[in-house]
Amino acid sequence: MKKLLNYLHVDKYFILFIFFISYVLVVNNRINVGQKLNVIFLPDGPIVQFLAALIICFFIKFIINHLIGKNVKKVSNLKTYLKYFAIAFILYICVSNILGILIAIIFDTVSRNFNFQTLVASNISRIVEFILFGSLYLAYLYSKENNTYRIEMNAYDKALASSKIQQLKAQLNPHFLFNNLNTLDQLIEEDKDKASAFLHHFSELYRYSLITSEKKLVFLQEEILFTKSYFKLMEEKYLGCYSLEINQGTLLPEILVPPFCLQILVENAVQHNLGLIENPVHISISINENIQVTNNKVLKQHKKRTSGRALKNLSTQFALLGNNTINIEENDTHFKVTLPFINKNINV
Repeated sequence: MKKLLNYLHVDKYFILFIFFISYVLVVNNRINVGQKLNVIFLPDGPIVQFLAALIICFFIKFIINHLIGKNVKKVSNLKTYLKYFAIAFILYICVSNILGILIAIIFDTVSRNFNFQTLVASNISRIVEFILFGSLYLAYLYSKENNTYRIEMNAYDKALASSKIQQLKAQLNPHFLFNNLNTLDQLIEEDKDKASAFLHHFSELYRYSLITSEKKLVFLQEEILFTKSYFKLMEEKYLGCYSLEINQGTLLPEILVPPFCLQILVENAVQHNLGLIENPVHISISINENIQVTNNKVLKQHKKRTSGRALKNLSTQFALLGNNTINIEENDTHFKVTLPFINKNINV
């Protein structure tokens, strides 16, 4: 029985369901022809009907294996399954009639069992049986194959998304590192004590970033603390030229975001604007229904051409993790990025 289940690619529950349908059909036929109650529920007829159903399933599986091979994985569409059904149907009817003729010849009952009326009636019965049990079997295979395909594709999508996220982080971490090393290089020339404090603070931050980079998501509160610490580094170099204000309202503890998402936006504002004591750059982080990071624009006169890779990477991370993209708004005076929340049950 186990070998049959493996060959037909079904489980025991499907087999029990087929037996139940067979039993119901036989009981219904017996009631229609007026048989006595003590005969109606006898198991002989249902067992024969059940075996006929298994033979139909066997024919269909034989055709499928013959057409695509036993060990070839292929997700078939509905049109292909209809082709399997048609070929197996023709084969089943032909084989059934040939076997019937051979048996009739052996027992010398050709004239009785193969007259026109008997032949038509028996073939109509076979057609009905095949349509019923063949449809159930193909529907089962189709559902099972597509469910397996969906599971495999979900696993593939998750693996692909995880791989892409790791690639994005591999790009972002050097971006964070090199920008701050450049800042440290300038501070060494200007003020060695300030450079020493900066290096100590930076080492703590970078240690945290290395730990966090292994995670897909972090809690928003952790990202806020990290961003505040990062901005202190910027203040040591650009004292009074940049300001950071965070309005977080009532922060829900379960809100998740990609690591470095706020730090990147703060860094973006610092790198692309020339803050001055008399005209500082104000960076505002507002958290309500979403996260909005806004800064006024004080553009540099000789602005370097940038690829915008950090924002592109950030947008891709949100799309992969939350099926939601970030929104960027820009005018002559302000630059604003809106980040959606990611409330998902993902290991952080």
